[in-house]
Amino acid sequence: MSKRTGEKIILKSWKSPSDPSVGSFSASFVESRNIIQVFIWNENQPYWRSGPYNGRVLTRIDTMTATYFKGFEGGDDGNGNIIIYYTIPDGLDFLIYNLNSQGNLDETLWDDKKKELQVTWTSRKSDCDVYGICGAFASCSSLSIPICSCLKGFEPRNIQEWNRNNWTGGCVRRTPLQCERVINKTTTTKKDGFFKLQAVKVPDFAEGLAVTPDICRSLCLENCSCTAYSNGAGIGCMSWTGNLIDIEHLQTGGLDLYFRVAHEDLDSRGNKTIIITISAIIGTLTISICAYIMWRRTSKNTAKLWHSIKSKRVTDIKAFRLFYKGGTSEVHTSGDTIDELLLFDFEKLATATNNFDLSNKLGQGGFGPVYKGKLQDGQEIAVKRLSRASGQGLEEFMNEVVVLCKLQHRNLVRLLGCCVDGDEKML
Repeated sequence: MSKRTGEKIILKSWKSPSDPSVGSFSASFVESRNIIQVFIWNENQPYWRSGPYNGRVLTRIDTMTATYFKGFEGGDDGNGNIIIYYTIPDGLDFLIYNLNSQGNLDETLWDDKKKELQVTWTSRKSDCDVYGICGAFASCSSLSIPICSCLKGFEPRNIQEWNRNNWTGGCVRRTPLQCERVINKTTTTKKDGFFKLQAVKVPDFAEGLAVTPDICRSLCLENCSCTAYSNGAGIGCMSWTGNLIDIEHLQTGGLDLYFRVAHEDLDSRGNKTIIITISAIIGTLTISICAYIMWRRTSKNTAKLWHSIKSKRVTDIKAFRLFYKGGTSEVHTSGDTIDELLLFDFEKLATATNNFDLSNKLGQGGFGPVYKGKLQDGQEIAVKRLSRASGQGLEEFMNEVVVLCKLQHRNLVRLLGCCVDGDEKML
């Protein structure tokens, strides 16, 4: 990549697995404000981001240090060109990087024992890998349900859309910053502070500064426009102004991010804790009493439904719909039945697929990836894990289950069961 001319090597996708013409996705290194990253673009829109390059590895790619003998090396060659290269470990013939037609950047290596290419890393492991899926001032965690949450001191911009799992509107600050308020001379207001977010892919649009960590913090604190700062080995000081977007919690690696919070939101202890605790106790007691009364009134009417739930097997369509909608109204068999359907726990399917390990991935469809797995009794299964970005709601999912249960064809795989756990939907 040339800093002087802007020229760079660009990896482009095929249009489809069978059509080698140029597709919608492209990938390349990008240098902006002294920060180097890898981007995948869908046309002109960012689709995936690697996080900053620290002179050795890209901070988002957690397997990079284990895969490479010396990691990535390089930098400015003195002629205004950024060159990045790596040393292949002994015993490996070659590594291949492929940007497929669905926008996933895959790293594969040749396994001489198995005589086949093995995928060692892929850019898209979860919905959190989609650029900016949670919007501004929010973070994404693939281990949480829902995956998006507002940063401390922030709240959803549109709570109705947020509750529908449409997080693109992001979050807004709950309390104005002290440095932004007009303060009377007689008024004493405590200064803003910084909250530490550990082990994350830091936001996009960072500016790199060659200063010490202490000076980095001071510069950000003194500048009301500075919303966050971070320090990384090999990267140095990074600061942000404006919105913080595309933050992701990482299981390994990552950097610590310090973002600006009003003092009122930073100090969450004291009287607030007492009030919240008392309110929570009263609320819990009230809900428990109401729940008991409702249970007594509806226990007879829901006997058939709860029998289905207890056995984890459903044959009546109406019982299936009420189970996943949490229905407690009177249940009558609809007369419309399906083949016996197993209701799986999320943990059971995670165990069967080795936590949806990449080595068990069979393919990727428009609605999400498909994994192979094995149940505890030895039965082999294929698990379709619907992507949260697919837009398919619970009603559409249940309709699909009912239709698949009724389909019987020698060329179709029989539907064994399904799973709905929070935002997770699997067949």
